[in-house]
Amino acid sequence: MGTGAGAGTETLLASAERFHLVFEAASVGLLVYGLDSRVVECNEAILEISRTRREQLVGLDLSKVKDQRIVPAVAESLTGAKGFYQGPYDTSTSGAHILVVIHSTPLRDSDGRVIGGVATFEDATERLRIDRELRDQLDLVQRQSSTIRALGTPILKVWDQVLCLPVIGIVDSARAVEMAESMLQAIVAESTRFAIVDLTGVEVVDTATAQHLVRLFRSAELVGVESVLCGIRPAVAQTIIDLGMDMDHVRTMGTMYHALKFCIRRLDEV
Repeated sequence: MGTGAGAGTETLLASAERFHLVFEAASVGLLVYGLDSRVVECNEAILEISRTRREQLVGLDLSKVKDQRIVPAVAESLTGAKGFYQGPYDTSTSGAHILVVIHSTPLRDSDGRVIGGVATFEDATERLRIDRELRDQLDLVQRQSSTIRALGTPILKVWDQVLCLPVIGIVDSARAVEMAESMLQAIVAESTRFAIVDLTGVEVVDTATAQHLVRLFRSAELVGVESVLCGIRPAVAQTIIDLGMDMDHVRTMGTMYHALKFCIRRLDEV
């Protein structure tokens, strides 16, 4: 850090005096220091953050504080640049462990020469704790969402070389895409010959969902798997008819029982 406060100290004190009301009322801690890194003035907030008294802080050489992690941020401002530090800080007097955010800025005289610096100290312990808890909760929600999605698209091996995807509840486009991806992955992994999609638990599907289901059947056909669609409700059947979708390559059955019976019979024919 620089050396020699010199005549610049009076200018620093004058600046602090000019903005005294704002200086003292600031909710963040403020330190004014000279080129020798010694504190010239401070406000009440920094005394609370550092758990110290004014007479202990004013005159303190910041380059020799107990916790050296904050020193580079202060030193940066004395070179004419802005400094920053965010992380743990142990106060030099009480030894209290807190998390701080420090911003330092150079102070210049009327000729533009750096005569010292000013640093803001924010005790961010509580804010960062809340941020961390929010991130942890978001991670938990994402993990739970993944689990729910996985449970929402269970791929069941109901017979040798026969997989079944029982679909329950509302099926939107996003879920339809996940269903298709899961089913195709399982088909490849299990060397499947028949894929049953059971729509017994689905009352309505929209146009996009119906199109995704047709793509699923076509994709399965391309990898040598015969698709069987069962449990189609009247409203779903009407949607498929209204869309004029080609379902000739998809075997349809009334119930899961009949679909599985069909697959077993076909396997026995081989």
